[in-house]
Amino acid sequence: MSSDDLTTEPSWTVVGEAQLARNEERTDTKVLSGTMRPRKVTTSLLSFFVIYAAALAVCLEISSPGHSPFNYYLTVVWTLYLPVGLMGLAGVLVSRVRRGPTIDLSSFEGQTDKKVVIVLPTLGKPGNLNALKRVIGSILEHGPRNLSDFRVDVVIDEGPDLEPLYSWLGETSLVRVVVVPSGYRTPLGAKYKTRANQYALEFRRSEGENTKDVMVYHLDDDTHVGRDTIASIAEFAELYSEEYYLAQGILTFPHQLSPSWFSRMADSIRPAGDIAQFTLFTGVLGTPMVGLHGEHLLVRGDIEEEIGWDFPETIVEDAYFALEFCKLHRGRARMLNSYSYGASPATVIDLVRQRRRWSEGLFRLVFERSLPWKTKLPLAYSVICWSLAPFQFVGLVWLTSQLLGIGNTSPIAQGFVTGWSMVFTVVLWQYLEGLKINLSVSGASRARYYCHAPLMLPLLYVFGIVEGLGGVLGLIRFCGVGRHKVFEVINKPL
Repeated sequence: MSSDDLTTEPSWTVVGEAQLARNEERTDTKVLSGTMRPRKVTTSLLSFFVIYAAALAVCLEISSPGHSPFNYYLTVVWTLYLPVGLMGLAGVLVSRVRRGPTIDLSSFEGQTDKKVVIVLPTLGKPGNLNALKRVIGSILEHGPRNLSDFRVDVVIDEGPDLEPLYSWLGETSLVRVVVVPSGYRTPLGAKYKTRANQYALEFRRSEGENTKDVMVYHLDDDTHVGRDTIASIAEFAELYSEEYYLAQGILTFPHQLSPSWFSRMADSIRPAGDIAQFTLFTGVLGTPMVGLHGEHLLVRGDIEEEIGWDFPETIVEDAYFALEFCKLHRGRARMLNSYSYGASPATVIDLVRQRRRWSEGLFRLVFERSLPWKTKLPLAYSVICWSLAPFQFVGLVWLTSQLLGIGNTSPIAQGFVTGWSMVFTVVLWQYLEGLKINLSVSGASRARYYCHAPLMLPLLYVFGIVEGLGGVLGLIRFCGVGRHKVFEVINKPL
């Protein structure tokens, strides 16, 4: 692959079906190999205000304030999400003021002499081996351009057959496999990925690598890097690592990496959350009070040594680490100006299982006594809103009103309609902006976005059911019903 292949924008002028097929095959190859250069994306405030004006006009036209208990109930549950939505909007607005409307991806050309250790935990499941190869291949493709001293640590529990992985890796010195012994225990009893991260940390400690001059970059075994990803790591190491101790980037989900159209569309919300709520707390306030992602996360070695990963009984180690960081280093986090490229769940069932695990883990974290409430309050509020999503569902509200013989589903006062319209607008707008980002990293034309965007309105209500189901199932597990015995990992075959 030449350097020209990495910098040339793909052409979307095609002639005939054969040329279209060849063009799509070439695009898919670039996406799967991590050499696709994403198209620039501009966040659209015009669409936000158009949606809000339309939603407000419709709601004002059809609403008629009522004062039954049901009206009071709807007033509460349909207004509850408003603070979360406004936080996201604030993040987007502040980011636009600081950097302009276009999402800025790093074009850093220099190299960093600081050592970068890329930590890649995996269970070594056969179903995820192809994804793991894609991830490692992307690091080896892009790493040397900006990183003069880097290594990939593939962290895996003792037990799985590692021969296929060793055979594929060959003799490369840039990748080492760190096997976590089956008898390894941490003082606080960390489990699952948390335990693996702690072992990897202790392994680096024995080699004297947990210092301020070593950057530790965390990645999942289904999430590859691009040219912008590696450039942003070097940029942070060289320009920002004295003032800031941690950085989090934007997660994207190329459509070629999942066979499920529904999952691809549903995951539009994830990059949107990164440019909204995560940008506000991590990028603007420098304090990740709504959590962090366990992937596309860069931490200074001495800070990771200080906090560690020995968290008891957690399956959301990233959010736990974030809150511990908030306690010790307020204002010392920032955003990476880059993407990571992950895979959406392969099936809708896997999507629900993934959301269920997040919900259960976050509920446990919210009620973790060792963490002060002032630190976890924004996260707690967001989790509560998520768990109540099924009770806000329009279909359920309509059915309940019919069963109770209540025709009025309006708030107790007309003023609440402005808040309801804002909630609807923020959610729909975030899905649309996230779709735009995910299509841009999929090599899709702008026309593809305009074909998909109208579908978001009806899909929004279906997403609400699925996301809410995952949240409620997680709450049920948190209460002790059907709690898992092993760490759930969904297959990512591509």
